[in-house]
Amino acid sequence: MVQKRKLDLLVIPGVEVSTSDGHLLALGTRELPPRGRSPEETIEFVHRRGGIAIVSHPYHLFRHAMYRIPDCDAVEVYNSKYILGIANFWARRKAERLGLPMVAGSDAHVADAVGLGVTIVHLEDGGDVIGAIRAGKVEIDGRRTSPVVFVGQMIRWMKRRLGRRQMKRS
Repeated sequence: MVQKRKLDLLVIPGVEVSTSDGHLLALGTRELPPRGRSPEETIEFVHRRGGIAIVSHPYHLFRHAMYRIPDCDAVEVYNSKYILGIANFWARRKAERLGLPMVAGSDAHVADAVGLGVTIVHLEDGGDVIGAIRAGKVEIDGRRTSPVVFVGQMIRWMKRRLGRRQMKRS
């Protein structure tokens, strides 16, 4: 669609994968990693296909966190959904100790939250984004999701969850 409309955008294929321990971002591969494998198996799968693996929201309660950082390519250290920012603090601290590149994300599930967590990638002429992230040629920018948007998302999530429970009982 980007090519058809001749938009000046770079689209990087990616997916957030549910591993056995928590979520992992797979960027730069068109083949979807299987769900439920260990983080290490998932990272190996992504690497064999030329992509990079990023641990997403590693220390956030209620968000499929791993609570550890496996041998990966980068760590999400800024997630705009963290109203208090404590999970971001711990992720940054651990990534710094491990010397891993750090990225940001919006974790957007609604349009109002898209683009709140931004990873700025510094490219040289002809450089590739995946290689630049892997090399740590990135910086983080963004702002937190507003409490109004956050609460709205939580209410919608709770309604969906309650609706599913009622459907199972029927």
